[in-house]
Amino acid sequence: MAFIDGREIQKALTDSYRVYLCGDLKKPQDLQWIHDEKNELGLSYYKQFTADQPHYHTTATEYNYVISGRSKIYLIDERKELLLETGSVFVLPPMTKYASKHFDNTTIIFFKSPGGNDKQLIDIDEKLKDWLSVW
Repeated sequence: MAFIDGREIQKALTDSYRVYLCGDLKKPQDLQWIHDEKNELGLSYYKQFTADQPHYHTTATEYNYVISGRSKIYLIDERKELLLETGSVFVLPPMTKYASKHFDNTTIIFFKSPGGNDKQLIDIDEKLKDWLSVW
């Protein structure tokens, strides 16, 4: 059995907005994670309004559960915005191009299968830049 103490996770989230709990990670992080060659699991905690770099995953399906707070997701190819509040689940299949922004004090748990860094960044045009800049 593998185990990470919750106090260690909370401490790691004070220094970083994202921690990986398990995966086959290549980049170091302060929190000791559980090695898993197939999947990734992690937490994102947005202390203040934050917009993530728009991207997509080439092979992974990403599952997200909003533990607390609110997020907005913009599906780029569909030109559709979704508001996700506490308790919401959203699933991003491979090749889904999206942008996201997160209200203060939002916590999301994410799971990617298969794991690995398959993230591809998307160029930001002026319209998307404006969308990302404000809640």
